[in-house]
Amino acid sequence: MCHEWWVQRRRTEEAEASRRMWDEFERTRPLSAPEVTEEEPEVTLEKPKPARLVTRD
Repeated sequence: MCHEWWVQRRRTEEAEASRRMWDEFERTRPLSAPEVTEEEPEVTLEKPKPARLVTRD
């Protein structure tokens, strides 16, 4: 019985927290779209330097 009470209380608390979160979400306004569009930076891949092989005589 104690477990059932705790589970019910937990569900009630989670439902209340969820309701508060949605209420806050509904009160917010979306940001306006920016006037300036951002261009994607040009990506340049570097070529690896050739490895020097060292030989032992």
